[in-house]
Amino acid sequence: MNIAMFKRLALLTLGFVAGSSQAQLATNLFIDTKAMSLGNAVTADPVGIMSIHFNPAGLTKLEGRQVQFSVQNIYLKAEYDFKVPDHYNGDGQLLNIKNDQIFGEDDEAREKSGYKASGSASAAAYIPGHGILPLDFLPLLSVPTAGLSIQPEGSRFTFANAVYAPMVAGFAKADDDPGRYQAKKVSMQRFAYFSPSFGYKVTDEFAVGASFLFNHHAVALEQDLRAPNILIAVAEQLQDAFGCFDTETGEPTGNDPLVPLIALCGGNIGPYDDIGTLSLEMSETLSPSFNLGFLWEPKDWFAWGATYQSGSRVNLKGTYHLEYTDDFSNFFRKFQSTIFGAIGGAIFQLPSGNKTESGLVSAEQVFPQHFQTGIKLRFFDDFQINYDLGWTDYDQWDSLLIEFDRPVSFLSAAKIMAPSLVTDTTLSQPLGFRSVWSHAFGFAYDLNSRVQLRAGYEPRETSIPDDRRSIMAPLGFANMYSLGMGYQWDKDSVVDLSIAFLESKETILADSQEDSDSAIFTNSSDSLNRNCLTCTVTSAYPGLDVNTKLTIASFGITYRTKF
Repeated sequence: MNIAMFKRLALLTLGFVAGSSQAQLATNLFIDTKAMSLGNAVTADPVGIMSIHFNPAGLTKLEGRQVQFSVQNIYLKAEYDFKVPDHYNGDGQLLNIKNDQIFGEDDEAREKSGYKASGSASAAAYIPGHGILPLDFLPLLSVPTAGLSIQPEGSRFTFANAVYAPMVAGFAKADDDPGRYQAKKVSMQRFAYFSPSFGYKVTDEFAVGASFLFNHHAVALEQDLRAPNILIAVAEQLQDAFGCFDTETGEPTGNDPLVPLIALCGGNIGPYDDIGTLSLEMSETLSPSFNLGFLWEPKDWFAWGATYQSGSRVNLKGTYHLEYTDDFSNFFRKFQSTIFGAIGGAIFQLPSGNKTESGLVSAEQVFPQHFQTGIKLRFFDDFQINYDLGWTDYDQWDSLLIEFDRPVSFLSAAKIMAPSLVTDTTLSQPLGFRSVWSHAFGFAYDLNSRVQLRAGYEPRETSIPDDRRSIMAPLGFANMYSLGMGYQWDKDSVVDLSIAFLESKETILADSQEDSDSAIFTNSSDSLNRNCLTCTVTSAYPGLDVNTKLTIASFGITYRTKF
């Protein structure tokens, strides 16, 4: 009866790894100040030393020896609200409006709110050796970068190196936030700690370049777990029928009429009760990748650029820890002590009632390859337009595999329901992410010989399909708007400033109550609110309408000078 619950528990881990990728939204963000101010349309418009990332051929524009320092200050907030659908009539398959963790414990308060609840998440960072650090005290995530370049006198080569984060993303929620069942804390970051690069000027008009990145890749999670499954609801109904717990105090009554054949009153369980907390940390110290770039400038008013950023197969390794609630562990400990419980537990390899499980875990994840090309056009000497077109290969995220160093009880139970996805020590999850193309536009105006004003617009497509949307990664289509300026401080120094704003909103409606288990649900998400008996998904909020909103604002400053 509890196998489906364990299958959900197992797949929560996979849903986390998929969601925390941040998908297309993280591509090229918060890496360079000039790039942000121009909507990241800079493949044909070199951005200084961070051309290492955007187009290594652009390094040839740096003369002599130069050093660059930059910081991006990022404000991030994810908001979401849950609502009982208007069409709900009290006969929903899984939906229970007496959902204490979402709508509160008081019947009057729930009715007054209209069975609505909301929550939010702020920025968080992963600190190796410490874990996930919520930034509640100062809701800004500062991402510093630094680099240097050397162009020997008379040489066609320019050499460079930089320390920067190709991707950084993290959320943290309060302990009682209704969204804690999809990552209470989550972080994923990729940090390039060594990036030897070069640009080579083939002719006066054409240049090539390459970067070789040595990256540290980390993933971390803390998540409360529950199992909103109709089978668990049946178990709860049986407990109510047997009078296992006092209806007012919730204390055990001592009733368990089927003992010693089978025990169902060892602990108070239900589809909306917490069953434990999962903590997970994985990392890869050396994850290499490379960038290739081309830059063609045949005219003063026209330039074309292209860059290829290689993918990388990341072998993540780390630890996991599962701490179950007293009710959950006590239920199975007493269940296993009975005649049919011992037989069923042995056949289906159900938990023995241990309070904790921990061990080593590993996962193979693909950091997707990316291609981008663009042009730069200048008009009347003072005006400039940049246009870029980029593609990210998220088709590689067809599925994910996680391996544990020992048999895990919830995997052993889940494999009976899904032998093609789960074994005693591994689990696999289809993802179905899609590769997408995105546009980017940049505009610049030379106010005078020292000041350039900039603006950017980037409509960012999402690689997450509709049936995989979640509050863990609320990343639908997003528009990014940006402003900035470049200031020639003196003949050797440049200062760049940028501000940017990005917002993504999604409405994910619940399935209608008339849909059968085999129907094709067009509204809901397998990773959020799918409402069916046999769905092998991580739906922590079945039957609820969900609205999500992700807001990101950033302020960046860069200083580059010769030395």
